[in-house]
Amino acid sequence: MKATKTMLAFVVTSLITWLFLGSLFYLCSGDLSFREACTHGGVAMLMLLFGWIPAVIVSMDVDEKIA
Repeated sequence: MKATKTMLAFVVTSLITWLFLGSLFYLCSGDLSFREACTHGGVAMLMLLFGWIPAVIVSMDVDEKIA
């Protein structure tokens, strides 16, 4: 059950980070829709480079708290 909660925390944090980066990209670009901004290659690249970092930090905290 501990591993499931840690994995769920990782997935939820990754989704929130992706939506946050997509929202920033949407607000900065004037001509894209929110859907286009979230699926843009720049957002995907930022998620690959930096998006996993908050998810790992939250997962480590959840793992320590459950233990």
